[in-house]
Amino acid sequence: MTNNSPMNKSRRSFLQILPLGVLAGVFASIGGAAFRFLRPRIGVASDRWLDVASLTELTGPHPVSRKIVAEHIAGWAVTTEEHSVFVLPAKNNQVLSAVCPHEGCEVAWEQNANRFSCPCHESYFAADGARISGPAARGLDAMPARVQDGKLQVQYVSKESA
Repeated sequence: MTNNSPMNKSRRSFLQILPLGVLAGVFASIGGAAFRFLRPRIGVASDRWLDVASLTELTGPHPVSRKIVAEHIAGWAVTTEEHSVFVLPAKNNQVLSAVCPHEGCEVAWEQNANRFSCPCHESYFAADGARISGPAARGLDAMPARVQDGKLQVQYVSKESA
């Protein structure tokens, strides 16, 4: 007595196709993850203009410290990072990175000495960001800046230590 009813045939067909469906799902998941990881990024975050301050806040002869928030892209992960910059109102609102070009420590403005100083390895920089002394090979990095709608904007650029 054989049981070749249409119900058994459809059940057998389903059980033969089921492993293929599971395998297709696994490969689709792995392929999707690989595509997201390996695809080139379009629109790098560092090309964006970030607000630094209103022009009315930027006055005086000394550098003004400001914080900006920039996106950092690592693979498919996008995170926001806060960075310090210095605005030089006396130099037409030029924007300098607060990162020492020697080892990447954050410099501080010493108003009594009229200079920037790096607390890590004692590099010193003039009020315009030029190198005075220390192990840093160059001055503080200037950043592209513009004025838009009464606000100073900057493109945050992270440079390698040299």
